[in-house]
Amino acid sequence: MRIMRHSLRFCWVVLASVVQLAGCAPSGPARFQLGRDVERPSRNVVVFVADGMDVHVLREMLDAGLLPNIRRTFVEGGVQVGHAISSLPSVTYPNNASIITGRFPGHHGIMGNFWFERSRLLSNYYMTIPTAWTVNQHIDAPTLYDILSDRLTVSVLAQSHKGATVSLDLQDVFTWGWAFGNYTAVDRQVAESITSVFDIARRVGQWPTILHTYYPGVDETGHRWGPDSPEYAAALENIDQAVGLITGAIATAGLTQSTYFVLLADHGMAPIRPGQDFDFIRWLRKHRRLRVRTTPLNEVAFADRFETLQDDDAVASVDAGRVAMIHLRGQRGWLHRPEPPEVITWARLDPALHDVPAVGLVAARGDDDTVRAWSRQGSLTVQRRIRNSRKEYRIIEYEGDPLGYLQSPELAAFIRAGWHESREWLAATAASPHPDFVPQVVEMFDSPRTGDLVVFAADGWLLYPGEKAGHGSTLYRDMHLPMFFVGPDLPAGGEIPLARLVDYAPTVLGLLGETHRLESFPPIDGMDLSEQLRNARVPESPRHRPTPPRPIPAP
Repeated sequence: MRIMRHSLRFCWVVLASVVQLAGCAPSGPARFQLGRDVERPSRNVVVFVADGMDVHVLREMLDAGLLPNIRRTFVEGGVQVGHAISSLPSVTYPNNASIITGRFPGHHGIMGNFWFERSRLLSNYYMTIPTAWTVNQHIDAPTLYDILSDRLTVSVLAQSHKGATVSLDLQDVFTWGWAFGNYTAVDRQVAESITSVFDIARRVGQWPTILHTYYPGVDETGHRWGPDSPEYAAALENIDQAVGLITGAIATAGLTQSTYFVLLADHGMAPIRPGQDFDFIRWLRKHRRLRVRTTPLNEVAFADRFETLQDDDAVASVDAGRVAMIHLRGQRGWLHRPEPPEVITWARLDPALHDVPAVGLVAARGDDDTVRAWSRQGSLTVQRRIRNSRKEYRIIEYEGDPLGYLQSPELAAFIRAGWHESREWLAATAASPHPDFVPQVVEMFDSPRTGDLVVFAADGWLLYPGEKAGHGSTLYRDMHLPMFFVGPDLPAGGEIPLARLVDYAPTVLGLLGETHRLESFPPIDGMDLSEQLRNARVPESPRHRPTPPRPIPAP
């Protein structure tokens, strides 16, 4: 049964200029009971997506015993991924779309929190309340919800929810929380919306096959105070409480034995060193004398958008502080993409982009299967080919050591060996300074919405001023993220070595026994890891055995 998409409205009390939630807490175990007339799927998934949850801080807090619910449910009770890798660019909107599509950003169309498409002179910016949810109009790929269109699926606060049966957008909660800086209250309300999910299930007579809960407050807290701050630690403790509330509700309803739980983030969170926030757009205007557009084109008619752009030399954006995309007008005007030699020549004009201290790496499109990248440490060219229906990649013209790969003799030998498949590159580079860069950088440039140049921040630097942390670059801290799976047939305390964020969607289908549905849709970038999870290695000295989720106590 399809349900009309809607927003929930909640009460807010303003005290001492701080918004606090009132009258919205769960009212006890009765709210988490399902009658006999409610259909329970044989398998279902509940996912916690904590935007910007830094895997390093998470591990430190787990070791310190500060996150008991996450430790009990996910670390001791489930399978964790040793190296889980985000997608390029490692930014919120691209990767939240990757979560539900199983595709790299270059293949689903959402290339940034802001993007520009030259062929139609279109642009969109999602970082405002009125535009945040418009992303669903621009995802150019089927989603997990589309694939499971005959099942009840519920998304809570996730802006990217194309195809979900029900989306609880909580726009009023989100607006008030951001207006008053009470980000943890927003995350708390996402968890407390579990009562609304139970109400929906009782009303339609079916428990959701997928319940997707999204927590944006961790990311905002990281940007403002940094991942090493007490505020960030408090935001993670808030997520731990959310895990406890929702897993407890599932246990109270008697659904634990049919439920898979997933915990993941969309990207990492890289701390910025004091004094190393840099205004990259201002630099372009001052040192390259560019007239740079950083706002969307709002004109309805193509001719009007074209006329407006005649006053601009470039369309550029900085997303999440650590990645910038530059679209150049070029010698032939806005309707023609500049040729690769023209782009590279422009990038290396004095002062060269890669000589800016805040810049770690610059990448530019070559032909359809080639990308050129360079830094102060050297340059390289990545090539892609299809052989026996499988993509392979290699690095040629590796001059200097721009990726730090030559620090490892094994990785240096791997590069010299030439062509390798995508997962081989992932395995070889997951622990390197630039994990999974080689295949992903080529796939990123498949989109017409990718800039002519993509500029990635250097370690410890931000490409706009005023924040304490960011993400978006190709570096380890930006790209690594937590990923855990728990389920009745998954080994407690297990581990698998590798995964990509795009593996989430096909793996969920595998856990649900629905992998065959992918045969009716175009190929995706992710891989079904469900069998790896079921056969995950448990270390010889296993972690403590799990404690089942506890039912919600009576008030």
